[in-house]
Amino acid sequence: MMRLIFAGLLLLPGLVRADVTCAEMQAAMRVPPPPSGVSDDPGGPLGCSRDALQMFVLNETALAEAVSVTDLSELHGVWLGDLVLQYLLGVTVPGQEMLVFGPGKEPGTLAVTQYWMKAVAPPANSFWTEDGTYLGVAAEAMLERDKDGAFNVAQYGDAIRYGSVQLEHERSYDLAIKAQLNHFELGFDLRLAGDVLVLEGALRDPGTRDPMEYARTYTRIAPGAAELALATIATFELSQSRNFDCLTHQISDGAGPLIDAVGADGIAGLRDLILRLIANGMRRERLAEALGDIDDDAERDRLRQELGDAIESYLAITSAPEARALTTRVAHNANLFCPELP
Repeated sequence: MMRLIFAGLLLLPGLVRADVTCAEMQAAMRVPPPPSGVSDDPGGPLGCSRDALQMFVLNETALAEAVSVTDLSELHGVWLGDLVLQYLLGVTVPGQEMLVFGPGKEPGTLAVTQYWMKAVAPPANSFWTEDGTYLGVAAEAMLERDKDGAFNVAQYGDAIRYGSVQLEHERSYDLAIKAQLNHFELGFDLRLAGDVLVLEGALRDPGTRDPMEYARTYTRIAPGAAELALATIATFELSQSRNFDCLTHQISDGAGPLIDAVGADGIAGLRDLILRLIANGMRRERLAEALGDIDDDAERDRLRQELGDAIESYLAITSAPEARALTTRVAHNANLFCPELP
């Protein structure tokens, strides 16, 4: 199914540009060259050849080289999905899968939390708490291996726990994304090729319920890197399509134009500033919503005072010399962080 989608993308008009090279895109998003070794095509989408574009869908080198793990701890960590081509080309709205694996409750089990990374939340929804926790959870499960080595949801305790938040604005697209993320309903394999995770399984057709085989690949990233990249994009109103994957890898690696802009020790300061701004923004939004629903005069006055305090707190945060210097460096260099898209 993914190959059919990919083939269709190559036929879409208006997606060609000559002033971005495939090498720039590959370096920014940590995408390796294709097995054929031919990456550049100045007339192709993203400046890439057909084979190179496929690597922005699925890391075919890792798919061919990945091996089964003997120790489940090899899977522990954070993995960012490699399926990015559709939103890079403007075919779909931006959003990216992330898997977080850790030890399960019982020996020989694996806990997984699946996220949909999205900067702009649907109306009447939020992907952040006031303490800076990202809420875009698609599913959680406890996994175990069967006698054939395949992973399945553990037979004891809770089944798959699906997230309750709406991930996308339109309900039809929200359902389509959730169907795309439905990895854990049927058994699947997890294999590793260095810092690339390969997942091979089957998705049920929504209409017929017939299983359709598929594969996905994921690149290992540092814990917290994706959340900080997403929060930076939301705070500075940057393009997620252009910046999310690219900035996530810079934060994860500790190197790149963003790191150069904020300084070697600036990431911690950036994280602190952004989380404080998110918390303050969430507080102001909550208070403003509450004011619109209240009829009691005394309670309205109290909420107005609290909202005024939150606004003063926001001004204090943003006017501090360190914060002003940091936001200025980020804002002035934002257009240089990642390659421009069509």
